[in-house]
Amino acid sequence: LERADSTDVEREGLYAALESLDTRSRDILQRRWLNENKETLHDLAAEYGVSAERIRQIEAAAMKKLRGSMVA
Repeated sequence: LERADSTDVEREGLYAALESLDTRSRDILQRRWLNENKETLHDLAAEYGVSAERIRQIEAAAMKKLRGSMVA
């Protein structure tokens, strides 16, 4: 029971942290990590009209921000 409560709290924290991200960063993280069918950097780069490296940079910055929000 305690483990289930902890999981629920962590999940709520994750969703709250995701809401703090800008739309593009949230979309990239969801599509790269949270969706069942994971998209590649190149797929997202083509859609957003930027390089795969830029998508990776956006993803890294968003993950850093998420970690900071989850700890706080």
